[in-house]
Amino acid sequence: MQAKALTAVTVASFLALAACGGDPGADPATGGQGIVTITYAFWGNNDEAATIKSMIAAFEKANPAVKVEANWIQSDYEQKLQTSIAGGDAPTVAQISNTALPSFANAFTPVEVDHGVYYSPAVAKAGNVGGTDYAVPFVAKSKVMAVNKAAFEAAGLAVPSGSAPMSTADFVAAARKLTSGSGEKKVYGSAPLWYDGWLVAEGGSYYSADGRTCTMGNADGIRAAQVVVDSTKPDGFAPSPADTQGQDMFQWFADGKVAMLPDFGPWNIAKLAALDTAKFLVVPMPGKGEPMEVDSLGISKSAEQAEASAARTFATFMSTSPAAQNLLASTTSALGVPVVQGSLESFKSIAPKVNLQAFVDAVTDAVTTAYVKDKVKIESTFSTDLNSRTAIGSGTEDPAAVLPELQAQCQQMLDATK
Repeated sequence: MQAKALTAVTVASFLALAACGGDPGADPATGGQGIVTITYAFWGNNDEAATIKSMIAAFEKANPAVKVEANWIQSDYEQKLQTSIAGGDAPTVAQISNTALPSFANAFTPVEVDHGVYYSPAVAKAGNVGGTDYAVPFVAKSKVMAVNKAAFEAAGLAVPSGSAPMSTADFVAAARKLTSGSGEKKVYGSAPLWYDGWLVAEGGSYYSADGRTCTMGNADGIRAAQVVVDSTKPDGFAPSPADTQGQDMFQWFADGKVAMLPDFGPWNIAKLAALDTAKFLVVPMPGKGEPMEVDSLGISKSAEQAEASAARTFATFMSTSPAAQNLLASTTSALGVPVVQGSLESFKSIAPKVNLQAFVDAVTDAVTTAYVKDKVKIESTFSTDLNSRTAIGSGTEDPAAVLPELQAQCQQMLDATK
């Protein structure tokens, strides 16, 4: 009851904000302008788009004075969003990830966000750049690990805890014991590791806490890279990039071909719920976890007053209303984890046997990374070079030699943004 009351109060305060600037007694959603139409740009696959459209429908039902035109951008989202903004055709509301927000903040109008409404500090500050809120958080995309309990039991291993993460060393040891066979019949202890995620799991990061120094080439970064490289060697515990080309790792997991599925995002929840959930479990990512994406809603600076007012009401609804937050995940599609306490029980009820609480814990305890200008460009350049030069991708060079060089290159790019 307390969480619901808090949400109700917060919605009321947001709606009061939305009414600012309008006529006394005006509809807070539109500022007294009658029917107002706003556009909302977002990305996602078919199921994710269907989820967002159902949330839009719920909003329009609750706010009949506002019509929302869905602008589903299916590829190259950030590039197309940037083009529309530069061309003077910005959507009224744009979905934006916390990693991309620094590059788009100048296109959004500052908003007032009550950070106390969110149960996770990482979510609360996801729309904040340089001390100013430019977007309203509405969905968290935390990462966990799915495990095949039967595989652990058959190997004589204890099933991992649903709340306490394995150490990265224990993960590697278990993955090796869970690996057996050869050739097409080989069963792997783990699906492939994602370097960016494993870097964090090993205690490393791309940047220092203040975002001024590149750090991926230090001892943590080198150790993470070596684990990833060793995992796909002939005597390793994960399939190689060539083995997984065009393959669905979730299907391998469901078929028992891999025993652990790290980097398991909430978009897989619906598929997991369709299996015999007594055989599978969701547990924390090993070590320090993985970076979490939080998607927020930014309101265009160029929006007219009525559209901006309606957009604020829409962003508030998507962020705090149970009518929207309860739709974020279901047995047919999952966009992510709710960001308000009042919708968590609905979320966890989707697949009660597999411990969806691990997703919630990952949101609460999320590793947050520094905001860095040109982050996407810097990290894309780094990843391209790392993959081309080492066995994390198609190369053969030693990560211990390559990473310090790439860190220096990263630092040059970072310094150029200051």
